[in-house]
Amino acid sequence: MESLALVVAIILAVVMFSGPIGILLTLNPIWNAALKVPALWYARRILISALATVGLIFGLQVLFSGVPFIASLMVISGMAFNIIAIKLEYQIGKFNKRKTPGTTGTSEL
Repeated sequence: MESLALVVAIILAVVMFSGPIGILLTLNPIWNAALKVPALWYARRILISALATVGLIFGLQVLFSGVPFIASLMVISGMAFNIIAIKLEYQIGKFNKRKTPGTTGTSEL
């Protein structure tokens, strides 16, 4: 039973912390520092995408498994953070247009 509790705690931790880590990696200082080295830029982008994808998939699995209300709120907030991280990384929407590799004024591969 203790190993099952550990697995559940790890899954909830992945769902809860993948979004804030992704948002942290999209902050302007980290964005601009990674922009100078194209390999670091793409590694950061892959890491954010992988974290958000795993967090969303685990979140959906936990959400549809019939967990209590408070745990559902935790999972929904973690999934919302993952969606925000994806939105910030891929600049979906009207605002927050930043330089990316391939645009004028940035380093090219």
